Amino acid sequence: MRQTHKQLEKEGWLRQFLADGSLAKDAVEIYDLLGYEVHLQPPKGTRSKKGRSSSPKRSQDPCRIVYIRPRGSPEDEEE
Repeated sequence: MRQTHKQLEKEGWLRQFLADGSLAKDAVEIYDLLGYEVHLQPPKGTRSKKGRSSSPKRSQDPCRIVYIRPRGSPEDEEE
């Protein structure tokens, strides 16, 4: 399920940046080493009148919004 930015903020997530597939993978590894949890979420897509994504390249190299929060935050214990 895709969560909204406001829902993620309430859970303690901080939005960092938008990354392509390879950069997102690197970000997960680096933030993990630094002691953060990482949540990747696809950006909200824009649709054309015919219902297609406006970016044909998107399916080949999907972008993700990178969110982080300190590991062991109180929100983790609720799940």
